[in-house]
Amino acid sequence: MIKGPTGIVLSVIIILVAFSACSKESNPAVPGAPEEDVITIVDRNAVVRIGLLSFTPQKHLYVSSTVGSFKCFLGVSIDPFEEAISGEIMKFTGEEDTLEFTPPGADESSELDIKKVRIELSDANAGGHLLVGPGKKSMRPYRGTLTLILEGENVLAVNTLPLEDYLLGVVPAEMDPSWPEEALLTQALVSRTYAIFNINRYDGRGFDLSDDDRSQRYGGVSVESPETTEVVLDTVNKIITFEDRLAVVVFHNETSGQTAGNLDIWPHSGDIPYLAGTSEIMGVMDFSDGGHYNEWSNSATFDELREALNGDGETFVGEYLSSITVLGKSDNGRVQTVDILGEKNPVVDAMTFISVLNRRIEEDFAPSNQFIITLENDGYRFTGSGKGHGVGLNQWGTFQRASNTQGYEFILQQYFQGTEISEIPTTGIEVVHNPKLDTIR
Repeated sequence: MIKGPTGIVLSVIIILVAFSACSKESNPAVPGAPEEDVITIVDRNAVVRIGLLSFTPQKHLYVSSTVGSFKCFLGVSIDPFEEAISGEIMKFTGEEDTLEFTPPGADESSELDIKKVRIELSDANAGGHLLVGPGKKSMRPYRGTLTLILEGENVLAVNTLPLEDYLLGVVPAEMDPSWPEEALLTQALVSRTYAIFNINRYDGRGFDLSDDDRSQRYGGVSVESPETTEVVLDTVNKIITFEDRLAVVVFHNETSGQTAGNLDIWPHSGDIPYLAGTSEIMGVMDFSDGGHYNEWSNSATFDELREALNGDGETFVGEYLSSITVLGKSDNGRVQTVDILGEKNPVVDAMTFISVLNRRIEEDFAPSNQFIITLENDGYRFTGSGKGHGVGLNQWGTFQRASNTQGYEFILQQYFQGTEISEIPTTGIEVVHNPKLDTIR
């Protein structure tokens, strides 16, 4: 286990005024540069907070540990209100204005009169891990600490741990550990860079990143493997930079022939030369060949779609669903925004839309943003190709390239042209945010 400090990310906010040579008025098709950049300094020893269970609050959460004892604290208190040994299970329930707590072996719960509980191992060096899940048989092990936050009348689980420990559960969740080492090294660098850029993405809800494809997938201890742990350790502190600043990197599972540019998917994100898209064809080789998502087609009824959309706050449509319409498409046919008409009328970006369908109907129901919608008798059919938004690193293309002797440095140059591999300075790395860049996910 990698030992990391328990401090939080050092954040220094510096406001810089940036001027645009082309305003919205002079060229309406090109958004003007933001008035301000916000620069955050992220330390080498960054700690990240991960919203678990697709950051979906649960009515009940069960907590235990694999080895040793664990303690529960009210809010920021330094004195625990309860301690248990491994194998014993605590239950937390969300109620109006408070969390309820059921001790191990008890049948009755009591109100804690607080909205946040912190859970830590009594001896973090004993080799154990905390367990959490919505059921006694669905608890999963995680490094670091847990925080349970009351949201409405439900409970959100947040896992806080050092960045490098977090990556141990990301790389094998995002890429098959049996893939070539050069592919895994590539993923490790991209995932570390992505995580650093997205620290504080969901700060308003008390965490930085989600554990699903709205950020990058994170499975905790249960998905870790020797192969992916090795590449994380071999690349500690290594990141992708552009002109001495952290690059804004993203990745997707699969695309055909040509990756998309950032403006195809996030039309207001501005000119980012290393995210302009690249060909997967080199000589006689097409590194996008042989994928599993060249063509796909799935259908769902209006009732199935309404139920799925109502399962997420961003796509909530209410008591009835009237229509789903593609509002915006890029020049290469990728959907950018979707209009959902019903009792409510949410307009959402395409990746949020398909992510909800994939979670609520079935995995890979609508794998990518390159699709068309056709009306059927009692619902809609979605037909498309690829998996993911299509921008940046193509994971299947990375597998094909690594299988054909390309090294990770070369692979990164193909997908993020003009970038460099750097080390996080001892003084920290500058991370630039502004309204344009923050549209990229």
